[in-house]
Amino acid sequence: MKKDKLLGIIKSQGIQIGTLINKINENGVKMSKSTFYKGLRDERPFKANEIKAIAKILKINGEMINEIFFAELVS
Repeated sequence: MKKDKLLGIIKSQGIQIGTLINKINENGVKMSKSTFYKGLRDERPFKANEIKAIAKILKINGEMINEIFFAELVS
């Protein structure tokens, strides 16, 4: 999880974390601020439906999703 990259995208779009959480919930995915921050701190992984909702709201593509939410591939 590259939290700095995700937070940078959120900030560059002028979105507050609370607003993002509200939009995630409006997309049918139940998430609290606490859950979001636990995901950022790697205390729990983001679930697939949470990642999908975040990507939809922030308009990020598959490559960027992989870069932010998934560990680098090891060869």
